[in-house]
Amino acid sequence: MLIAALLHRPKLLILDEPFSSLDVRSAKIMKDIVKIHTENGGSVLMSTHVMEVAEGLCDRVGIIDEGKLIAEGTLDELRSKSDRVGANLESIFLKLTEQEDEVAEGVSVLREALAD
Repeated sequence: MLIAALLHRPKLLILDEPFSSLDVRSAKIMKDIVKIHTENGGSVLMSTHVMEVAEGLCDRVGIIDEGKLIAEGTLDELRSKSDRVGANLESIFLKLTEQEDEVAEGVSVLREALAD
């Protein structure tokens, strides 16, 4: 279906979780398709919950929390906004959405439960 969409050379591709349920081979092909499209002057608007995918493919990232755009920019700009020098996108996301403490607490509870 994506190949059919590319045949008329659209300026913008809108992809919703394009890597969901893909095997490694298919994910690599999808990444290459996105890169080729942007190298040829196209743009891609992509939603994903996989921060590593966004970090690896995107020039700019928008962070949406509870339906609101709370931050947008390059990875370095988002690092600056979150006071997270050198951080990965997952860490930036958790900081900007104020979920760091909640995640840390959940991991702590899990660690204690598994230690018994």
